[in-house]
Amino acid sequence: MTKTRQLPYGVEDEVPQRPKRIPPAFLTFLSVLFTVLAGLGDWKTLNDTLKGLPKAIALGVIVCAFFYFLVDADILNFKKAMSYFPVYMLLIAVYTVISMYIWVSDFSKFSSISRAGQKILFQIITIIYAICMCYLFEDRAIDYLFFSMCAANAGIMLLEIPKYGIAESISSVVTCIVTFGEAEGFVRALEIHDITFLFGQFFIYYMMFAPKETKENRIKRRLCVGLCLFFMLVGLKRSTLPAVMMMCVYVKMVRMLPRPRIWMMATGIALFLFFYLYLYLVRTGILVAFLESLGVDMMGRNTLWSLPNSYYELSPFWKGRGFEGVSDLVAMWVEAGILSKSFPLHNDILKLFIELGALGFTLWSGINYILYPAYWINRHDMETGLLYVSILCYMTVTYLTDNTALYFWSCVGLRLIPMSYSYRLFKAQKMRRWKPLSADEVANEIWLAEMGGNHHA
Repeated sequence: MTKTRQLPYGVEDEVPQRPKRIPPAFLTFLSVLFTVLAGLGDWKTLNDTLKGLPKAIALGVIVCAFFYFLVDADILNFKKAMSYFPVYMLLIAVYTVISMYIWVSDFSKFSSISRAGQKILFQIITIIYAICMCYLFEDRAIDYLFFSMCAANAGIMLLEIPKYGIAESISSVVTCIVTFGEAEGFVRALEIHDITFLFGQFFIYYMMFAPKETKENRIKRRLCVGLCLFFMLVGLKRSTLPAVMMMCVYVKMVRMLPRPRIWMMATGIALFLFFYLYLYLVRTGILVAFLESLGVDMMGRNTLWSLPNSYYELSPFWKGRGFEGVSDLVAMWVEAGILSKSFPLHNDILKLFIELGALGFTLWSGINYILYPAYWINRHDMETGLLYVSILCYMTVTYLTDNTALYFWSCVGLRLIPMSYSYRLFKAQKMRRWKPLSADEVANEIWLAEMGGNHHA
């Protein structure tokens, strides 16, 4: 007679998995500390001298995740976290392979090759950082990143106060809020582009996706939304507010529509096609003329967008100048006296097309706007897909007139927030796999064990 083990109700036919423990307090403290210190690197005083180097402090979170793996090797969670790595590395592969193909024909562009290597390295760090944060904190990683960024931004404010004095600093903040972002002095020094754009992503999450079942959750949600609004205002990014509000309306509408999957995919495809129209409107000057007719202050973007016209072709056969090739053009314009100093192009769509060529740009936009939404929807669920699409659409507004596509914290948020949000499904799955036995089930297990022992005897 062969014993057949009966599994207790609610336990799948595999080794039971216990719920993930909370990381040790000292690892949590260090992870937050490293994130805050990396965020402080966006302080203008540090950024002007050290550039992006302080962001490398975020590597400390990777070390914390490694030590936690040694303490508590949660293999199921490790596999879950690492499953995102090849997904996001696909985009890095596009940057690398397309650029290498371009550089093979002209190795004289050593300066851009060196800068491109640094940019690609930092993009890889954003991916590994997001994965490690999710391994450590699962669905709480969003909160840890958010409050770390709040602490970093508040720290930058405190570091700037001695230059202006307490009274003038407070007056500048009040003026900024009352006038909806118009201020000088202290607040002008707080124009932290990268972190400020990240708060727009957090706003969409906390406004439309954060848990609100309990009173505690609702209080935290309102607090986080308020902090997002405050830091976006003092960061002098007024354009982000209409964008995030528009995306909140978009989320609401998609949830009300039948077949939301189709609408989300249609959004991605529409933006994918729109970019080519946008490039045409920029190159021909139609867009600039239209915006100027509306009285929009282009702040020099009209000049910047027209300068590269002689250095690229709006053609499906355009090969591209290689990753960071636009930086070489800007340096050349500065040397020729066309520009007074090195300015970013303030147009990521145009920049990426010039650098990656028609093929590379098509792959970049196709992966971001079609493949990734399909991945989040099909591999996870509608809400996770909707969160990614809404954050991406918000960031797209900044891509059109700014340089956020490769910003460190903006890229971290775009990757970490949907990843961490998807863990709510993972935790529910783990709880189904591991369930405390009832008294009857314990008795049944004991009986089966005794029967097995008697049989062998």
